[in-house]
Amino acid sequence: MDDLSRPSLAIEGDLAFSEWTCHEDIRRHGRSVVERLDCESGFSVVRSHVSSARVLTEACQHEGTERLLVIAFGLAGNSEFHDQRGKCLSFAADQTTVSVFQQGCGERSYAANEPVQQLRLVVSESALMRYIGRERCRQVLGMALAGHESFRQIAFHGSHTSEHLRFFRTPRVARQDGLSQRIHALSLLAEQLKILAPPAERAEQLKARDMDKLQHVEAYMRAHLDKPLNNAYLCTALGISEYKLKECFRQAYGTSPAQHLIEMRMHRAREMLAAGYQVSETAYRVGYQHPSNLSSAFTRFFGCTPKSVRGKRE
Repeated sequence: MDDLSRPSLAIEGDLAFSEWTCHEDIRRHGRSVVERLDCESGFSVVRSHVSSARVLTEACQHEGTERLLVIAFGLAGNSEFHDQRGKCLSFAADQTTVSVFQQGCGERSYAANEPVQQLRLVVSESALMRYIGRERCRQVLGMALAGHESFRQIAFHGSHTSEHLRFFRTPRVARQDGLSQRIHALSLLAEQLKILAPPAERAEQLKARDMDKLQHVEAYMRAHLDKPLNNAYLCTALGISEYKLKECFRQAYGTSPAQHLIEMRMHRAREMLAAGYQVSETAYRVGYQHPSNLSSAFTRFFGCTPKSVRGKRE
């Protein structure tokens, strides 16, 4: 892992962190840009953008006396990391890859003609322990890495888009004030840690029966994205109280049914647009009566217009 991917070792409590460190590598057939924001001691945010007309590979090395938790959000494109033993770690658009690194060498690879954008949260073990305590830290990181392990994958799942992730997707994020950047970075980390290691009291609240109800509601939402869904509609259609509906989403995702529905609609819209569907047809399919309403919502959510992601329909 290169220097820009390591968390800051600055003095703990220093509130002066607000500047992004940028490294740009321009080659004959491609370009890579890596930006790092040191939020505080042991915690950094890293943004990377790589594009190349040919298959691009780059050697990298990671070493240290303590483990690093790396939470990588795929924003666009796909890439892979291979260690010296050939073990592979994959990164993909709209997926979150969570891993633990300590020391070793490897190689990153990027496909030709496929821009790759990623956002990483890099947290040292000591910082993680400071944030969530020894027990939850052990729960997140697991057992110590064995001698033959340069890294260990913890999770690979669909990204749950939030306002904090959207904040770091915006091109002008570096112009925001340092306090806002730190708040969004720590909030995004907190969201992911709740998924990886839920606090005991919350994990116990959502019973198996409630999980079944939640999955049933999500399946219904997914199948009826074109309908005017709201809490009252869902409660009537599925025979669930509004209190239970809200509690299931709050406990499972820390969000509301309405916000979860927006995320579903936006991701479905992006899939359809990438497949070549017109903005107007996509709008109706995901519950918007007017294409302009979808365009506004899509731009707020992803930070880009629907037309910018539209592909050719086969």
